[in-house]
Amino acid sequence: MIKAVLFDMDGTLGDTLPLCIEAYRTCVGEMGRMRPTEDEVVSHFGLSDRGVLGALLGISPDSETLPIGHFVEVYERLHPVLAPAPFDGAAEMLRTVRRAGIRTGIISGKEHYTALPTIRHYGFEGLFEWCGFGVPTHNCKHERLQQVMQEWNLRPDELVYVGDAPSDIELSHRVGVRIINAAWASTAAQEENACLALNPDWRLTRFEELLPLILSL
Repeated sequence: MIKAVLFDMDGTLGDTLPLCIEAYRTCVGEMGRMRPTEDEVVSHFGLSDRGVLGALLGISPDSETLPIGHFVEVYERLHPVLAPAPFDGAAEMLRTVRRAGIRTGIISGKEHYTALPTIRHYGFEGLFEWCGFGVPTHNCKHERLQQVMQEWNLRPDELVYVGDAPSDIELSHRVGVRIINAAWASTAAQEENACLALNPDWRLTRFEELLPLILSL
């Protein structure tokens, strides 16, 4: 049996990608700028909250003028409307994995600004032993996987990552970690071909298939 499973957040534990996209568009619009298109927002995904917002506004992610506080306010305002609940059974799935003696954690491109509100909103508090968040400059999920393996003294074959994006597959395989490609969100079909081209170790199209697979590994 594997010793740990790490989860992506958006599109994996909840159908939150539409929320993320609209939060950026709304925030930029409320700053008096032209609202970016969905494609413009998505083109920066992989960067953290500050990275995406800074790219959309043309502001350094480290600048004190970056309206990260307003973005978080918009994100939390829209959360109950656009992403009111996680995928059905997600919290119980996490509890069952932990009861089986498998360690759990989050590796997300989000920073704490939006990851922690979603964890609270979905009732996931206490269900993750480790959280690795994103950075403004690049997609760092492979670095977070290396970090958790070092801290938990794990070999690559002793953990698995669950994520929905093509980059999740590429970066997991870069460090020798197997990945379950989550293809159950409303946005999954848009990246089906790109995901399949990267040969995920498993591709699941129904959330309820996830727990039995994890327990079988």
